[in-house]
Order: sequence, then C-alpha cells, then structure tokens
Amino acid sequence: MTGSETAASPIPLHIGPGETGTEADSPLLLSDPVEYFTSGYRAHGPIFRTRYRGADWVTIAGIQANDFFWQNTSDWSYGDAGPGFREQFGPSYLTQLDGAPHLRKRKLLKPAFSAEAVGRFVEVMSSRATLFLDERGAWSDDANEWIPALLLSLNKATLLKTGMSQQVMRDAIRLEGELIYGVGVSAAPAAHFGRPEYQELKKRVFAFIAGELQARSDGKREDDNLQSLLDQNPNNQEGLSEQERLNDAYMLLVAGIHNTATLITRILERLSLAPTWVSELRTELAGYSAGSLSRGMSAYPKLRATILEGERLHPGGSFLKRRPISNLEFGGKLIHAGDRVMQAHTLPHFLPEYYPDPMAFKPMRWIEGEPPPRKALADFGGGAHVCIGMNLTRIQVPVVLAEIIRRFDWKIGYRTSFRPMVSGGTGMDESHEPIILTPIG
Repeated sequence: MTGSETAASPIPLHIGPGETGTEADSPLLLSDPVEYFTSGYRAHGPIFRTRYRGADWVTIAGIQANDFFWQNTSDWSYGDAGPGFREQFGPSYLTQLDGAPHLRKRKLLKPAFSAEAVGRFVEVMSSRATLFLDERGAWSDDANEWIPALLLSLNKATLLKTGMSQQVMRDAIRLEGELIYGVGVSAAPAAHFGRPEYQELKKRVFAFIAGELQARSDGKREDDNLQSLLDQNPNNQEGLSEQERLNDAYMLLVAGIHNTATLITRILERLSLAPTWVSELRTELAGYSAGSLSRGMSAYPKLRATILEGERLHPGGSFLKRRPISNLEFGGKLIHAGDRVMQAHTLPHFLPEYYPDPMAFKPMRWIEGEPPPRKALADFGGGAHVCIGMNLTRIQVPVVLAEIIRRFDWKIGYRTSFRPMVSGGTGMDESHEPIILTPIG
C-alpha cells in the first residue's frame, strides 16, 4: 500500500457549503458533520483535506476507506493517534497498542470480554435491571445519571462482582465522563486532566479498584470475569502487569457506560415519537424471558431492528483519529507518515445508496427487503482493533430496553435534537436530560 510521491496527486481541501475556506476549523464539520463528510465525499471521493482544531487533516471516508484502514491496521499507529489514553492509563492500555503487543493484550482480555464470557450473565443482568428500575429512587430522572448508574449496577453484579456505595458509583460515572471528554473532545486535554478536582476523582476511583484487586490477591474469589482474567494461564505470553490489571479491572467495571447509556437514551427518544412501533415492540416482547434472550435475538426481530437503527443513526462518533506509520497511497493520493488522518467511519450510515431516506428512523429497514451491506454499519469499528466492549453493549442494550419497553411508559422532559454535532471542546456537556418512567398498569 506504499505509494511514491510522484504517483499521487494532491489531496484537495474540502470547503463545505457556506464556508469560505479561511476558517481555522470547518464550521460545518462542527455543526453538521454528516453534511460536511457527505458533501466532501460527493465532491472529492473517499479522500480530501479538512481543517480541524487549527490543523490540516486528511479525511478518508466511505466503505472503501474503512476497508483500506481495517485491512491494513499494521500500517497505522493507534497510540500516536490518541495519546490521551496513554497519558491517563499508561503505554500498555489496549487502545495504545499495535502489532504483537496488541495481539497479546487482546488474547489476555478474551476471558473477560468475549461474547461467551459476557453472555453467561444475561439472566443476572435482566434481574438486576428489574431491581434497579423498581428501586431507582436514589437517582434523579436525568438520563445522564440513572442510565449510567443502571449499567454500572449490571457490571458490578456480574463482570466484576463488588459492593459499591452510591458515592463510589457517582465518582466512577463522573470519572468515565471526564476521561471520554478529555481524550475525545477537549481542545485542551492537558489543562482538563491537570485540574486538581479531576486528579482527586481519579485517585478515589482507582483506589477503590486497587482495593478490590488486593482483596482478590488476599484470597477473595468471585465467579466473575475479573476472576477469569486473574486466573488465566498466559502460557508462553507475558502475564498482565499490576498496572494492566488495574486498568483492565476499570475497563470491566466502568469503561463504556456513557457511550452505551447515550445509545439507550437516543433510542428512547426515537421511540417516544413512534407510539405505533412501541406497541408492536410490546406485542413482540409479551413472551419475553431473559433466558430466551441469552440464546440470541432471533425471537425478537423488531427489538433487534430498533437497536441496529439506533446504532446507525446515533453512532458514538463521527470520525476516528489516525496516524500512518509509513507513506500510504489511497484513492490515487499520497498520505504521508505521521499525517493527521480523520477516518469518517460512520459516513456510510447516512448514505442513501445503503440506507434510503437515511436520516429517518425506520427500524423495518432491517427486517424487510435486502439487508444493508455488513460494512455499512461501523459504529464499533472493525478489523483487529474492533471495540472490545462491543459484546457487552450488544447484550446490555437489549436487556435494558426490553425491561423498560415491557414495563414502563416514559416521557422525554427536554427538547430532543437528532442532529449530530462535533463539540467545540470548550467544556464538558452538563445538559440535563430527564427521562421520566411510569410503570404500566
């Protein structure tokens, strides 16, 4: 995939509709990334330049760009692309690894994150979700609070069995939000992570995790995925270091709860505007049991379609940051080693050639007619670096939605907006999004 500079033509700068091209950042990218990437893809094809955070980026977009990246992951550095995780967790954190170290770490994490390892807890998660929803009075109606708390409750009853006070839960929820914001959004991550209140928050949460690991070292045993991680025989591989065990225990218990909570929130928003579809879901779920869900979602095609449509319309991000480690040629253009590269991996979600009327919420598109191409749904990434939390999300989302849809009506207490945006990175989103549940009957 390496190209010579003379064989590649210059990469054009995409100036979005209404832009002058003189701005430090593309205003359209920040306010409407779907429109920005779509217009760039239509105008220039799968590769063009973008102005973002006052810097020049190479954007690769579309299914062909996803194939180009995910089939050649050895040509890219993950650690250099997202140094924030390395700065917060150290160089052995999964997302910072490439090549053989990454392969080693994925193998060592398999006992904790595989579909089988997570799926064995479906029934426990379902019962815990029921309990939480019946006794959620300790938490406000703000979906940014009670849905992450619900997911954390499921994790601490299954993946890493531990007792957590409400204050420790609140600290963990807050810390994960601060981490995701600082790494993925903040325009000044050093200042964000350097705040004394953040440092104290991180210290408290990781002290709690370290205490659980110490208890396991002292002889405490649980039938959970942390224990599977600690008990495994690494064979001829280097075992997990103390720092890796600390980070991986955090991943099991806390990491990803906000992304999953946001997906659940957006699906509930969509369903609040589709009462007929909610009635059809309730009919489908009339015979629901967690045991049947543990065997897959074939018995619940409408619930499955609802979740897939939610993933499509509300992906966790509009683009991923990349850094090539060597010169690469793509689409007749040269990408230099070390270039800032923006992979618009979820652009296919919004292209009408894959999804007719792409901005509309139409779950039946996943049931009727020909299914969209598999690679046209890319929220969890792909290739060797596919999101390790994908299995957990795809188990917890149907568990939680089945409990809510079957047993509650809900009211959205804020004005919804389904327009994707890229934060300017000037401060954490403190929006209040109440979703009020009322038991049916």
